[in-house]
Amino acid sequence: MTLNADDLLKRYVAVWNEPDAAARGAEVANLWTPDGLHYTQTRRFQGTEQLVARVTEAHDQFVAGQGLRFRSGDNPVGHAGALTFNWLMTPGDSDTVLAVGFDVVLLDDEGRIVADYQFNEPPMPTDELDAQAERLLAAGAAEEPRKEVADLYLPGALYVDETGAHDGVDAIAAALTAGGARQRAGSASAQHDAFRYPWRTAAGETGVDFLLRDEQGLIREHHRFVGAGRHQAQA
Repeated sequence: MTLNADDLLKRYVAVWNEPDAAARGAEVANLWTPDGLHYTQTRRFQGTEQLVARVTEAHDQFVAGQGLRFRSGDNPVGHAGALTFNWLMTPGDSDTVLAVGFDVVLLDDEGRIVADYQFNEPPMPTDELDAQAERLLAAGAAEEPRKEVADLYLPGALYVDETGAHDGVDAIAAALTAGGARQRAGSASAQHDAFRYPWRTAAGETGVDFLLRDEQGLIREHHRFVGAGRHQAQA
């Protein structure tokens, strides 16, 4: 699959602003798979009917109800099976940013959304989550990264970055150590089975790691997005 990130982001943001109910429903059906998922911090929606209801609810509350508008952060970052981006909320055509969101969407082979995880920016600091992020980042600089990977990841875990997909303890350990040590650059946040945290390197490179974990907290899927998550809400 060739990912046209700019086109997908444009369509994604537009559907939340779409005033015509029929057109909005049709585009939701085009963007997501029939059993596609959308997660917020506390809610879960699955299937076209629930997804249409979710998008319509947000449109009625913010766009039709308050005259606000969802806008692209113009910063899509992704690889073949996933895309991350910021969206902004502004009053009408104004450039004043009232709220910032951060989404990670996982895609099928046709570029349709299988799962969409929506986070609000900035996340509420949580010592426990930040400590988990610190341990995960430290694994990439550990003397024995293979041991850390074996402790933190499920045996069949997958790690994906701009260089491709890596599976198995040795491959994941090698990929995590590539590019040198990384430090946490903000608060971590979690919802449902997802966990994400921003990072930076000593050379100034930034990005976001997004993980899916099992009930015991072991990683089954890990995506690294270099350059993602550069927008923050104005104070």
